[in-house]
Amino acid sequence: MPLEDGDKHKPPRGINAQNQAKLSNWKFIEMWVDPSSDLPYVLMLVGDVDGSYTLYDPTEGYQMVYSARDYEKVKDFLLEDEYVQIRGRYQENAEVRKSESVLV
Repeated sequence: MPLEDGDKHKPPRGINAQNQAKLSNWKFIEMWVDPSSDLPYVLMLVGDVDGSYTLYDPTEGYQMVYSARDYEKVKDFLLEDEYVQIRGRYQENAEVRKSESVLV
């Protein structure tokens, strides 16, 4: 079901107000998984329009896990804990500015 105007970045249920404000200006999203446990554990990496990169834990109300202004630092943090990136990245098509999106 398509989102209506104004709902483009509607946060998921259970997210706290501080993280909701932070997540409203994202540029791209990557999903990372730790496949070493019996139940794979997923973290969400959000690249913000202000140039920051933040990891959120969807199972804990999107609580912030780690943040840096350098993508490589966040990536190294994930790789140290043996997370692997789920293939693909969702990002908005900045040129179109409608609800069209691109999976890269």
